[in-house]
Amino acid sequence: MRIAFVGEPFPRGERKGSFQRCREEIMDRDKGWRNMKSIAFMLAFITSFGNSLVAYSSQVLDPVDYGSLLTLDEAISKTLQNHAQVKMAIERFEKEKALYKAKRAEFFPKLGTEIFQGVSTGDKRSVTYFDTLIEQPIFQGGKTVAEKNKQKVKVEEETLKLEQTKLDLELEVRILYAEVLKEKELTRIAQGAVKELSQGCDRVKLLSDKEMIARYEFLRTETLLQKAKESLVRHKETYDYLFAFLKDTVGIGEEESLELEALSDFQEVHAGMGSLLGAARANDPLYKLKQLEVKEKEYEKKSLEADRYPHVSVGAKWNIYQDVFVDANRGMLGVFGRWNIWDFGRLGSQIQAKAHEVEETKWAGKIQTDKNEKEIRRFFHDARAASERIKLCETIVREREEAYKNEKTMVIAGEKGAGELLDSFLALVESRIEHLQAITEYRGLVAKLQRSACFKPTEGEDNEE
Repeated sequence: MRIAFVGEPFPRGERKGSFQRCREEIMDRDKGWRNMKSIAFMLAFITSFGNSLVAYSSQVLDPVDYGSLLTLDEAISKTLQNHAQVKMAIERFEKEKALYKAKRAEFFPKLGTEIFQGVSTGDKRSVTYFDTLIEQPIFQGGKTVAEKNKQKVKVEEETLKLEQTKLDLELEVRILYAEVLKEKELTRIAQGAVKELSQGCDRVKLLSDKEMIARYEFLRTETLLQKAKESLVRHKETYDYLFAFLKDTVGIGEEESLELEALSDFQEVHAGMGSLLGAARANDPLYKLKQLEVKEKEYEKKSLEADRYPHVSVGAKWNIYQDVFVDANRGMLGVFGRWNIWDFGRLGSQIQAKAHEVEETKWAGKIQTDKNEKEIRRFFHDARAASERIKLCETIVREREEAYKNEKTMVIAGEKGAGELLDSFLALVESRIEHLQAITEYRGLVAKLQRSACFKPTEGEDNEE
């Protein structure tokens, strides 16, 4: 065996072998140190996020009894009873109903009187005047009938507008209820993420301070924690606003504590386009309302045409008049008449303008109904697309759950880094959020389709009319 002293060179072969062994030993130590850091970092995150799958496994969590339960049906019922828009529509209906009674009273006689009793200067100190009239219309050229029918149509219009108001409010409550539940669930998801990331950030900071992992991993985890906090505040504020708005819409005080009911599983739209359009044309008040608006204009035209004819009525009067120059006490019976014979075309121009207004109302109604059917078509196709999006989200959730489980195994085996496990966990949470948003969007579209049919069941499987 050869002993080498300091300063004495090794033989070429032995020198090369010694350097190679030293290099391999250093690389083995570095690899072991990196594996130790990776395992430590992985254990920190597995401890932090290992139980998170259970927290996010269900899309709708069981409601916690914070107050009295407000179901969707109860919310709709209370809204239709207490909302200001419903009360305003009822008052408009009662107003038009009272005006209809006034128009109907035009067929009956009118009784009026005028009396004056006083003193005066001159030879006769006392002055008396008394006049009583009863008048019964006989012929008005159809004006009274036209005015009565027009007012009757307006009463029917207000009835349909009241129904429209209730349907619109029911749609608003259904969508708002689903949005509140969505924001509530997103708030819970954000709360869980903040909790788990806070614990993980503390552990990562401890490892970073001991220089067992790179400081970048701590800064990245801290950034993700801050994003989760921002998401929590955003969803919580949105939830508070929407819940307060829901209470105001339903007519419940903000100080009252309420808990919402978890919505049942959504159902796919099985009715075809033709069935939906047919249900809308049969049930939606919009179609009949536009027809009544045309009838109202037609009665206004008839009312103007009635002024071409003489207006005749029968009347009886009793007259008492005592003064210096007159002393009368008599009864009278006669006929009252009025006839617009010639007005240089004023009345004819008004009738012609009203005829054009009738046609304008017809076209305006067609434009409105076509727009409504266009929206129904859009809601129908959007709902079908949203249904497929839900299925896609469900597939992505299953895929990311499996990927997260596999990456945990690979991290433990040292084949992947802990940062990749964190990315997999966040991708899984994001997929659950997208799934929840897709379901809420689909519920809103289905509610709009149900509103077009007045929330009545539709039948049929045809895809086009």
